[in-house]
Amino acid sequence: MIIGTVPVITLTVKSVQKGSTMDFRLFLRNCFIIIIAFNFHSCKVGKNAPHKEIQLAWASDYSEDGLDFLLNKDMLYTFPDDSEVLDEDMRFHALTSEEFLLAKDILQYYFQNYLYEKNIHSNERPLRLRQYFRQYLGYKHNNYTYVHVNLYTHFPTFPDPECLCTIAPDERVLIFEKNGGNNYGTAIIDMGRKAVTYFKLGNRSSDYAIGRYTKKELEILFPQMNF
Repeated sequence: MIIGTVPVITLTVKSVQKGSTMDFRLFLRNCFIIIIAFNFHSCKVGKNAPHKEIQLAWASDYSEDGLDFLLNKDMLYTFPDDSEVLDEDMRFHALTSEEFLLAKDILQYYFQNYLYEKNIHSNERPLRLRQYFRQYLGYKHNNYTYVHVNLYTHFPTFPDPECLCTIAPDERVLIFEKNGGNNYGTAIIDMGRKAVTYFKLGNRSSDYAIGRYTKKELEILFPQMNF
C-alpha cells in the first residue's frame, strides 16, 4: 500500500537591491547548502525513522473498495508481538476468488444483521464495518475451511522522502493489538456453514495509546528498517 507524500521547503526571499550588504551569490550558496542539508536529513529519516515520524492511516479515510486485503501467499503470518497466527493443527489455505468474495459477503451480513444484537464478550461496542481495514487469511482445520479475518481501524506508516511515498507494514504481519479495544477485532468464518462462528474485540487497557509502538513491534512491522 503506497501513499504519496511530497516534502516541501518554503524559503522566504527578500528582494536584493543594489547596495545591499548581502551579495546575491552568497545568498544562492546558502540556499544550496540548506537544500543539501535537508536532503541528507530526509534520507537519513527514511532509513532510520524515529517514533515521531510515524503516520497513521485510517480506514475512514479510504474508499470502501480499498479496505479488504487477501493474504494469499503460503508464508508464516504473525502478529506484531511475533506470535504466529495459525496454530500447529491449522494449515494455510489459499482462498479462491469465489471464496474471498463469499467471505466478504458473510462478514458484511454478520455486521449488518446480527453483530449488534449479540453478546460479543466485551464491554465495548464494535464500530461499523466501514471503519475497519480487513485482512483475510484462509486455513484448513480438520479438513474444514475457515477464514481468519483481522479487523483494525488504522495502521502505522513511515514517510520515505527517497521515493516520495510512505512505507507500509510487512504483508506477513496482521495488524493487531490485544489491548486496543474496539480499534481491533477478530472474526472467524466457517466457510462450510457460511457463517461467522467467532467474534471478539480487543481488550481495553489504560496502558494502550493509539500510535504508540514498542521497538520490537516496529521491527516486526517494518523489517526493512532500522530502529
